[in-house]
Amino acid sequence: MKIDAQGLTVILPQSAAEREAERVIELKLAWVRAKLAARCAEPEFVPPSLCWGASALYLGESFILQPALRSQLGAGVLSLCAANEAKIAPALIRFYQRAGQIYLAERVGLWAERMALQPRKWQLSSAKTRWGSCTAAGDIRLNWRLMQAPASVIDYVVIHELAHLAQMNHSARFWAIVAKACPHWQAERAWLKQHAVALLAWG
Repeated sequence: MKIDAQGLTVILPQSAAEREAERVIELKLAWVRAKLAARCAEPEFVPPSLCWGASALYLGESFILQPALRSQLGAGVLSLCAANEAKIAPALIRFYQRAGQIYLAERVGLWAERMALQPRKWQLSSAKTRWGSCTAAGDIRLNWRLMQAPASVIDYVVIHELAHLAQMNHSARFWAIVAKACPHWQAERAWLKQHAVALLAWG
């Protein structure tokens, strides 16, 4: 079970009946109510407006946005090919997606070899609530918004999804696989939880 801006989500195995979700909710009803109440008490996050001179994250570092004829990174500057400030967000998304296709492919390839867990394929995702996913067929999806996170955090997500190729669950065996490749995975996961709302709220 997880609770986010969209409310309560219960994820079950494909073979489970819907009544199993109801049973789980009943067992955890006090926890669910407490978490939902806490979410309602939190102030709503308002994404910062994107304008020239504002900052954006790339691999965990902050870069100042400036207009240019070509989108590229410089010394502390992220130049974007955008006709006006209204076009900054689409240009920034395109930048993250192009960079993600290259960078994430490299990290998937590297960790797949190290962990001896090869996905059937991988692709970018635009999910609003998930950093990554792994299907039973062995397909991995990684959110392009990860390009805002530090490299170590991205590696944790890649390792997490690759580990699902061996264990399609979150059992002790699964976390043992993750810990072997990423000993400090708790810190990386904590960073994601802390910054998730801000990083997922736009685009």
